[in-house]
Amino acid sequence: MARSKISGIPALLAELLLVGSALASLASCAEAKAVAVAPNFIDHVWLGFALNLEGRVSPGCAASTFSLRDPIHLSMQVNDASADSVLRVSVRDVVSHRIVWSEARPVTPGRSSHTFAIGRELAVGRYSVESSLGGPATSPRSFEVHERLRGVR
Repeated sequence: MARSKISGIPALLAELLLVGSALASLASCAEAKAVAVAPNFIDHVWLGFALNLEGRVSPGCAASTFSLRDPIHLSMQVNDASADSVLRVSVRDVVSHRIVWSEARPVTPGRSSHTFAIGRELAVGRYSVESSLGGPATSPRSFEVHERLRGVR
C-alpha cells in the first residue's frame, strides 16, 4: 500500500477507514451458509441439583458431582428446531458404556427450553449425559455420583 504524503493523525484515520472498508466488503461476499446458525441447535446446557422459579437449572445450581440420592436435573435450550424434531437425552455409565437412563420428547418448532428429571436412583459411579436433536449427539457432559459424606445432610 502506498503511503500518503499527508502525515499525522488525519492520515492514519484515512488509512484505517480505507482498510476497514476493504475488510467490510470481503465479509459481504461470504456465502450465507457460512454465517448462518445451524438448525436444531442445543444451547445453554446445565446439569444440576435444583431448579429455579422457571423450572430450569440455573448456573448457580449447576454441578458435576452429586451425592447418592440427590436429585439430578438437566436443562437446555433448543434454538431453531424444525417441525417434528425430537429431543433425546441419555445417561451412560462411563465404565460399562451402558445407557442407564434415557428420555425422548417432541419439541415445538423454533426456540424452547426443556428440563429433564434424571432422578435420584443412579448408583455410585461416573456418568456422561448426551443429547441430540435430529442429528449427532452433543459433546457429553461428565458427572459423578458419590456416597454422601458423614455429617452432611
